[in-house]
Amino acid sequence: MSKLLAIEIEYAFARAVWGESVRKIANSLSVTEGALRYHFRKGVSPKKVRQLAYELFYLDQQRSRLSVADRRLLDRTVRRMHKAV
Repeated sequence: MSKLLAIEIEYAFARAVWGESVRKIANSLSVTEGALRYHFRKGVSPKKVRQLAYELFYLDQQRSRLSVADRRLLDRTVRRMHKAV
């Protein structure tokens, strides 16, 4: 088994986000699945990233169906909320 470089962890995470199994990625990097999952636990999981990307896509689709005036109102509201946080 080899030690993972930071770039390898980032690349493995990206592969997992795109749906490749963690076991397959770990085998290709000659590390255990547990070691790879350990590194993934330090941040957001690939599954959560996929879920957030889907939600963002869905919300963007819903936004595109609004009238121009409603989109502007939504954008202003979001900016105000963002400043408040």
